[in-house]
Amino acid sequence: MAMKYSIIIPIFHSEKTIERCLDSFLNQTVSDSFEILCVGDKVDDPSHEIIMKYAQKYPGVVQLHLQDGRGVGGARNFGLDLAEGDYIMFSDADDYVSPEMLEKCTSALIEHNADFVCAGFERISESGKKYSSEMSGSEVSVIELVPENVPRLAFIYTAPWGKLFKRELIGESRFTDDPISAYEDLMFHMYIYPKAQRYVLLHETLYYYIVYPQSSISTVSQKRTQTFRNDLTAMKQHYISSGFPEPYHKMLDIVAIIHVAIADVHRTAEDSSINLRVFCKEVKKYLDENFPGWRKVKFRPYGHFSTRCAAVWGSKQMHRVNMFWLFIRFYNWMIRALHIDVKW
Repeated sequence: MAMKYSIIIPIFHSEKTIERCLDSFLNQTVSDSFEILCVGDKVDDPSHEIIMKYAQKYPGVVQLHLQDGRGVGGARNFGLDLAEGDYIMFSDADDYVSPEMLEKCTSALIEHNADFVCAGFERISESGKKYSSEMSGSEVSVIELVPENVPRLAFIYTAPWGKLFKRELIGESRFTDDPISAYEDLMFHMYIYPKAQRYVLLHETLYYYIVYPQSSISTVSQKRTQTFRNDLTAMKQHYISSGFPEPYHKMLDIVAIIHVAIADVHRTAEDSSINLRVFCKEVKKYLDENFPGWRKVKFRPYGHFSTRCAAVWGSKQMHRVNMFWLFIRFYNWMIRALHIDVKW
């Protein structure tokens, strides 16, 4: 009997949350076969014993696979190498999903003959307090990747969780297998997007993302920043050498603004040893040299000027007048005060 779903969960000292995560998948409303691939490091980790108890209770369904530490990207890659399912889903060990997660995502994917589905999610505290909802609502958005819709891809949340992928869409694509990389999930999506023909936004909360106080703003080292920029520049060359049409290059310009000019600055601002004004000038120089189209990008990929588009447009303007460094100081203070974990 063919395996229908492969759920891949990186594990690292997840003993406090892994039971809730596993239970949420084991209690799915689907009757189809699935495997839960828990991938950890070959270290002394109490969560391994918990997973093995589940593996004994659910043989062939819950599995524990260990490897030498290769970071989150390496764990997901190992899971992909092992996966036998027709559909792939990722989860973090801290999080959990609705009992209808697989059923509703699969129904939307099949009904609309899509390549992947993005579900709505909530950011909640360890105690269960709701911080925010993303993509909440009842409607379903089906996006055909005709040229005018390609830039919309840049605005999809880049975390691999909360999505259901057709196995053939992923193919041989993998995450950046480098522990120093801070944006391996973004790179993964940039590889698979040009292969997609259609995707679905399922505006219903099906994934629950846990926010920890210490993770409200995660810093990124200068080495990681440079690694990310190198990876993004290499991605552009990949798009050029692959002959991808112009709309995909425009998408990369937007990606560069969102993740180099906003998200990376947002994280770097928490390092008091870095001169943020100088850092922002270096960001502009990088964009001008590698993604010169960033200054002319139009932010109407949804047919109207959405709130998120407005935020990116405003950030771009502040970079142009060299004031973004000041704005991000206030922005990060607000994030800490409101306990919001921003996923650009």
